[in-house]
Amino acid sequence: MFKKTIDYDKVSKVYDKVREGNPEMVHQILDGVSLSDSSLVLDVGCGTGNNTLLLASIVQANVIGLDVSQGMLQKAYEKQSQILFVQAPADCIPFATESVDFVFMTEVLHHLPDIPTTIHEICRILKRSGSFCIVTQSHKQIDRRMTSRFFPASAAVDKERYPDIDVIEGLLFKAGFSGVNLKEYTYSPVRLGVEYLETVTNRGFSMLHKISNDDYEKGLEDLKVAFQQNEVLMYSADYSFVWATK
Repeated sequence: MFKKTIDYDKVSKVYDKVREGNPEMVHQILDGVSLSDSSLVLDVGCGTGNNTLLLASIVQANVIGLDVSQGMLQKAYEKQSQILFVQAPADCIPFATESVDFVFMTEVLHHLPDIPTTIHEICRILKRSGSFCIVTQSHKQIDRRMTSRFFPASAAVDKERYPDIDVIEGLLFKAGFSGVNLKEYTYSPVRLGVEYLETVTNRGFSMLHKISNDDYEKGLEDLKVAFQQNEVLMYSADYSFVWATK
């Protein structure tokens, strides 16, 4: 299958035009963890810091963002210079052993080049009884995406990139986590409008960078036709929240 490598520094230049923080997702994360003003929280794969800043605006904890892309982190720093953003790969986190209370990652796992090592690293830096939350999508959830309808090649690509839930749970147990559990959350249905078309046109979803130009152009044309025919495109995004305790 034809696939492309994503240049995250290049993507950072347009990322915030097509993607934004998700308050509902952040609140779902916070419902599963107890934090205090002395807690240290790490957002792994924070990108331009959208969810990092949302979470930091709600809790009193010390929140840090980590990402490998300098371009992404520069955008994050421009939004809020008081938050610490660290440039480092997720499989080699420059934090002391048992120094972090809570780690979360939102739609990041499928971007990682070495998922098992990353999970081991997160287990290492977490304090005893510390929590880890992975927000991802199962293979069934990938099939239900609107992008999978118009760009079926993207579903195949992402099923290769996204480990399914049972695989994630196995990696967590192998790394030394306990109390692994899954919570699924479905958002209220929304009608997709011109913002969705703009996001797709700008390849704002990472999987659209992974398919061939022919597959992308055909899907984009089909999507434009649907809009031109005033088809009502309703979509309920759903995510898997995989929780683990050290």
